[in-house]
Amino acid sequence: MSTQDVHPDQNPIPAPLRRIPESVRDSLTPQQAYAVSTAVQPSGRHPVDLRLTLPLPGRPVFFSIVAGREQRSNDRLAAERRQHPLHTLGNVVFMISSLTGFYTLGLLAVLMMGSVLDY
Repeated sequence: MSTQDVHPDQNPIPAPLRRIPESVRDSLTPQQAYAVSTAVQPSGRHPVDLRLTLPLPGRPVFFSIVAGREQRSNDRLAAERRQHPLHTLGNVVFMISSLTGFYTLGLLAVLMMGSVLDY
């Protein structure tokens, strides 16, 4: 069944299944399709879930901060550390820029509150 075969009164194909090649998707039984869809969906909501897009000129930038209790297994954590290393040039530049911005704002706040700067 392709996406064109879906009638308005039927449920559309879940997003995780749309990424599976159509020939493979068509071979799944309804039980298998349900199992795949539920297995790849997030298990729950996070207490902190901030997602925003900054409309920078030329190319918007997407930021996401998700935090909560760690539920991943040690094997999965190790695999994700290998797949997404923390020490990359982009991460280092981002952290240095963020820290510089926060320290600058903090310094300006201290100077303004201490009447060192007239505003």
